[in-house]
Amino acid sequence: MTDQTPASADQVAAYLREHADFFQHRPELLELLRLPDSKGEAVSLLERQASILRERNTELRDRLNGLLDVARENDHLFDKTRRLTLALLEARGAEKLFRNLLTSLSTDFRCDQVALMLYDREVPILGDLRNQIRCVDSDALPSALNHLLRSGKAVCGAMRTEEMEALFQDNATDIRSAAMVPLEYQGRLGLLAIGSKSAMHFRSSLGTLFITHIGQVLSRRLHEVVRQYPHQAAKKTSDINS
Repeated sequence: MTDQTPASADQVAAYLREHADFFQHRPELLELLRLPDSKGEAVSLLERQASILRERNTELRDRLNGLLDVARENDHLFDKTRRLTLALLEARGAEKLFRNLLTSLSTDFRCDQVALMLYDREVPILGDLRNQIRCVDSDALPSALNHLLRSGKAVCGAMRTEEMEALFQDNATDIRSAAMVPLEYQGRLGLLAIGSKSAMHFRSSLGTLFITHIGQVLSRRLHEVVRQYPHQAAKKTSDINS
């Protein structure tokens, strides 16, 4: 800077960066600085700094409240998952296992629709259970399901119409989002799908930790209770021979 040439704004800014204590030795200048606020009114630098600190405190408080909300939601979800896990472990026999599963998902988890597919087994499905549980040939799954199962992991979100229909069949009309997990333990056992009428309930950004855990527990129980029933291929061969 020289006496003949006025300093540019960039030069002033650079000087203040290099001399951060400049205003410390000239506090009277702070009172002269006027800055426009969000309302268009001129305020002092100290008032502007106080306003910025209040805004940052509000932002941090909102973020903290958001984290607390997520923590409370996860705590409730963990408790419901724990109760479902115990209900699955305590079930004796296939029918009791199915009923405990459907009751928990509809009552505790407030799912609007549940679909359980069992691969290649002739498991007797009785009464109202047939609305949500069915035995299917794993080699003849709709192509829409093969697309969902490609990763071998749980998925959730707003699925395509053909995917919803493949999962929930006649009950797919009002379902706007769903979560699906493959059931595997010492082989492919089937798949579990749960649906909601809310498009945001199973949004794609939602984690799959809990449904994956439910799928793992259910897979082990299914392996235990359905192995007593014949494979579909064995039954077909028996029918042909007879």
